[in-house]
Amino acid sequence: MEKRTWAKLIVTLLVIAGIAAGIYRQWYWNTGDGEAVAAWGVGKLGVAEKSYYTNRINDIVVNWQNTRRTADRDEKARFKNSYKTLLVIDTAENAIWIEDNGQIRQDNHTELSANMEWTLYRATTQGSNELGAVTRIKLRGYNSSQNYPEQFHLVGSGRGQGHMHFNFGANGRGSGSGSGPFTPSAYNSSRKKTEDSYPSLVVTEAEYEQYLKSVASADPSRIDDQDLAEESLPAKNKASWRMVEKLLYQEIERQILAAGYGLRSIKIEAGPDFSAAHAEVGVRTEGVFRGMFGGYYWGDVYLKIDLLGGDIWYAADASNPQHPGSRRHEIDLEFLVCPTGEIPESKRAELLEKGRKIQKPLTVAAPSKGKAKLPNGAIVQFIGICENPSAGKQWWGPDGAPIDYVPYLNSEVYGNPRDDRQTYEMVWKVEFPKMPGGSSGGGTSTRLEGSMGSYSRSVHDRYGNRVLGNFSVGGYSFKKSRKKTTLNIGAKVGDGEYERVEFQNISLVPGEDQGFKIAPVKKE
Repeated sequence: MEKRTWAKLIVTLLVIAGIAAGIYRQWYWNTGDGEAVAAWGVGKLGVAEKSYYTNRINDIVVNWQNTRRTADRDEKARFKNSYKTLLVIDTAENAIWIEDNGQIRQDNHTELSANMEWTLYRATTQGSNELGAVTRIKLRGYNSSQNYPEQFHLVGSGRGQGHMHFNFGANGRGSGSGSGPFTPSAYNSSRKKTEDSYPSLVVTEAEYEQYLKSVASADPSRIDDQDLAEESLPAKNKASWRMVEKLLYQEIERQILAAGYGLRSIKIEAGPDFSAAHAEVGVRTEGVFRGMFGGYYWGDVYLKIDLLGGDIWYAADASNPQHPGSRRHEIDLEFLVCPTGEIPESKRAELLEKGRKIQKPLTVAAPSKGKAKLPNGAIVQFIGICENPSAGKQWWGPDGAPIDYVPYLNSEVYGNPRDDRQTYEMVWKVEFPKMPGGSSGGGTSTRLEGSMGSYSRSVHDRYGNRVLGNFSVGGYSFKKSRKKTTLNIGAKVGDGEYERVEFQNISLVPGEDQGFKIAPVKKE
């Protein structure tokens, strides 16, 4: 056969292979509507589907572990009989959820990835065994050293990707995946079972029957602290978020595929009050030949996501505030999603414009009324104060006057509620002058008058990004009768001495000036 004929044959075969690959790709990702969507539940477990279920399952486990904070405890730190919060895993129906007082908490319920075989194992120091189709697990106490030495492994296998697994106990948790089968080994622990050890977390059938009887006999008019906490949170936002979360994973995947790219990673995280979220998406180039040989990495896409109201969410690409120098691929994404119905075409342009306005960078600067410059050049500023949890509440300045600036959002309650205590969140910052060579820095020390307890947490903006910078953020408890406090801040530049300033009579009562003033600078 002539060389020219061979060349034509090779080109023809390549064209046929490319067309076949394109047809297969269209078939695999298309629905009856003809729109490309993630074909979840069939074929190989994809990046978006795997990421969604990994995040949901981990969230539910963490939320269950966190319920210990509001549980009543006896003098030995065991939870009292009134503690009625269970983690339930049903490997027959492929679901996991939190059950509280006999009711499924819908915001903490998810199905497990479809068409995978799910198994739950319990591992102890003696070995491991497979548990039944429905397993209920209950925290027993707050003292981690008294926990029964055991760990649980939830394993899903199949769908052409080996397995994905989740391991957890009363405290920690983890997750991962592998190409082969998963075989749990004995739990490696130095803890020994003693008379003071809590029982296994597994709830027996007899114990569950007693649990149901106690729930049925409970006073229906009683409202738990947990119920009150849920009412005080932006519950509507949270409900809307849980409905849209899966759809956002699918829609982002569809948008990336429609733009001619493939996914290599995706993670979506809601903000503290569930009115906004952000997505970090890793993309790679896609194509017939590149797809056949695995493609290659290209860049990252960051999206800001906002609730516009009525279960309608707006998403658009933006610069990543946490990684401003990261390699970003210029894929223009802007879309609306609604899990509860179709968005009228006549309203789409108006809604898109509303989303753009919401996502415009804020120009509001931190208030400056509580600012002092030290002789060493450091600038110390008290920014604001708010009741804990601060999400959805008004911040005020040191003189009690309301401020427009919102340093961050926090929906977490600090510590156990007490009738005689009030907890506040406070923000201040210290800016150090530039040193020779362009560097800046130093040290700080603080004293807060009347504080009876402090709490340190990482805090986030409305999109769920961790707030970075030179802010000092903390929670502080005071007697409820206390109306003011004084903050003494010391700052040293380089190896110099501390120089101090006092913000006196900071108001703990919004709207009331307790005589706030900045005391003369003192040297230590």
